Amino acid sequence: MTHDYRPVPCALYDIFEVAAMRKQRLVLSIDGREQEILVHNVYAKGAEEFLDGIDPTSNAPLHIRLDRIEKVFASSANKSYIPSQC
Repeated sequence: MTHDYRPVPCALYDIFEVAAMRKQRLVLSIDGREQEILVHNVYAKGAEEFLDGIDPTSNAPLHIRLDRIEKVFASSANKSYIPSQC
């Protein structure tokens, strides 16, 4: 377990759950860079929460800890969610 994990707001977790159910694409801002992901699963492991999916460009698997995400964009819309504002 990593002790520096910061839980994300429930509203943001809900966005990830819906994206996983619908196998939707999201664009995530992580460390100032954008990463598109085809979301497959969102889950908790111990005290940490993760998002699993595929990079639609390279088909590489992605495993992202939720508190590393700075901003979330719906891939097909111009709407963004900032974790601290949810």
